[in-house]
Amino acid sequence: MQGCYINLERSTDRRAAMDAQLQRLGLTGVRRHAAIDAQTLAPGSAPITPGERACFLSHTEALTLANPGEALLVLEDDAQLSEALPAVLRSGALAQLEAEGCDIAFLECQPVTSTQHLLALWQSLQRRLPPQGSGASRHALTGIDFLDARTLYNWGAVAYLVMPKGLRVLPALLQEALANGPSQPYDLTLGSFLRDGRLQGTVLSPFLATPAWGSHADSTLGSPAESAAHDVLGGALRRLFFAGPLGGLDAQVAAWRHAPLTDDPQLRLLADLMAQLFVLTARDHAPR
Repeated sequence: MQGCYINLERSTDRRAAMDAQLQRLGLTGVRRHAAIDAQTLAPGSAPITPGERACFLSHTEALTLANPGEALLVLEDDAQLSEALPAVLRSGALAQLEAEGCDIAFLECQPVTSTQHLLALWQSLQRRLPPQGSGASRHALTGIDFLDARTLYNWGAVAYLVMPKGLRVLPALLQEALANGPSQPYDLTLGSFLRDGRLQGTVLSPFLATPAWGSHADSTLGSPAESAAHDVLGGALRRLFFAGPLGGLDAQVAAWRHAPLTDDPQLRLLADLMAQLFVLTARDHAPR
């Protein structure tokens, strides 16, 4: 297996942290791929930010340069990896993904937040994590589940595997999207390919990666201040399904957990009802 992490030349702290993490996990074959800097791009007419365009180009370049004969692990430089990842990569998971015709396998994502999809992730977490009270770490998984990315995946490209079949298909699809804008960021484009059947994808569960806490605050992609609630709550949701330390999750979301995000009393009531109904559903469908 080959691998790379995408990193801007000026993001030296992220580079050092990623190199140390990969060394600790024994993933020494994962190399740095120099990201394209939005500051070097000529102004374009695409309806996305310069940072999003640079991100799109960086991922596309990494995939285009890869050897199509073996799977490629792609990481963004803010990825926190599970200690379970090396064992999963050494297992038969890659061969199984290839045998099932998978093009791309996400190690994590922002999922579609319907009861059906969150319940699938929750049940996988309960099935695969060590029992509560056992004293075992969250990365001591009993296995990994393959979930259908076509319906579950919403966005996110922090960590994913592109199988040989995908490396023969995806670069051309991305070049086509670039020729037409692109009209949306890289991860949303992947989602479109999944939903229209041009890409076959899987989400690995429990998640084997998650965005590092605070990484949105220094993101070069957009305007973090304008999406603080989404970033904090979405990041917390992704970490909850991570096969690794929760990292003070309750404290991280405390300010937003019961924040009055709307003045509409009926919308707030709907949110409360949905939360309670989800608990009932998860309880009634708990793994036996």
